[in-house]
Amino acid sequence: MRKCLAWFFFSLLAMSSAVYAEGQGWYNQGLELKSGLEHTFKSGFKDHETEVSLTRYGVQADYSFFTLGYEYSLYSWNDPGDAGIAENGDNPWDGLNNIYLAADVLFPLRDDWSLNVAAGISSSFEKEVSRSFGGSARIIFRRAFDNGWTAGIGAVGVYHPVRSIFIPAVGLAYAKPAGEGWSARIGVPVTMVRYGLNQDFALQAGANYSARIYRLEDRSPVSEKGYFRERSVRLGVQAEWNPADNMILQAGPYYMVARKWQIFDRRDNRLNSMDLKSAPGMEASLTWRF
Repeated sequence: MRKCLAWFFFSLLAMSSAVYAEGQGWYNQGLELKSGLEHTFKSGFKDHETEVSLTRYGVQADYSFFTLGYEYSLYSWNDPGDAGIAENGDNPWDGLNNIYLAADVLFPLRDDWSLNVAAGISSSFEKEVSRSFGGSARIIFRRAFDNGWTAGIGAVGVYHPVRSIFIPAVGLAYAKPAGEGWSARIGVPVTMVRYGLNQDFALQAGANYSARIYRLEDRSPVSEKGYFRERSVRLGVQAEWNPADNMILQAGPYYMVARKWQIFDRRDNRLNSMDLKSAPGMEASLTWRF
């Protein structure tokens, strides 16, 4: 549980790392806006007839080393009472919110060494925001090599009302300065391989582990003032197109595996744990740079 929560916050902070030129320490002084849409098709719970699909909308703004974002997750249910998640067979929830703010700074040290420091806060909730806040920080020492590889080692600390932890972090990355050819990121929670066909078109494939905890509403039929936690591994392929210098379009299919839901009460005690069947999905995003 603790490790899963840590990787979630680590992935939130990693989103803002795109605002600097990799390995150079130069920050984008303009504004970057990103909007995204994804849909995971209906799938069932193991040993139950209940089915659920998920549609997620998101917007994100990057400026210098700051990132601010919002996501709304809309759930659609079939026969929700069979799984026994909520009382009286009601929909456990319809929509869940996630707001996050992060800062990610790269400090050049000497030669090929740099220091990456990041911190962030987030709030994931159904309606009320009390006891929905979490925070995290990380510090990573990075070494860039002449052959295009970069290695990092450091630590991540996470706070949340449900759990707080401190764990080590390691990773490897490879990229060519021109953006064409092969590049890769190896680590947790994201492993990705990308191939740039030219300056305007690229293909990428990867795996992304995520875990998120939402604070349920005060009168939730699932657990009043409790928590819902979801975790999964996403395997996906994306096409990336740059129709203009300041625009990036990305789209592709994905497949969700290793899906698990857990319910906690207001005192952070686990009440229920459920496994979901694997499910396909589609995602698309548009990024504007100003």
